[in-house]
Amino acid sequence: MKRAEAMLEELVRHVRPPRGCALVLTEYKTTGSTDPNWVAASGNMELQKLIHYSEKIAGWRWTDPQIRLVRR
Repeated sequence: MKRAEAMLEELVRHVRPPRGCALVLTEYKTTGSTDPNWVAASGNMELQKLIHYSEKIAGWRWTDPQIRLVRR
C-alpha cells in the first residue's frame, strides 16, 4: 500500500503540470476489498500532459488499488 503523498510526488514528476494546476487524490470508503479506495482529479492541462496523467492513473488502478492518506 502506497502513501498518497508519495503517489502525488510521483505524479507531479511524471506529468509536470502547469503552475497552479491542482492534482488531487481523495480517499474514500470502498464497497468491496477489490475496489480502489481513492479517486484522482486534476485541473485543466494541455492535451499531452493530460494523456500522461491519464496513463499514470490507469496504471495505478492496476498496481496500487489501495492508498493510505497520512494526516499531519
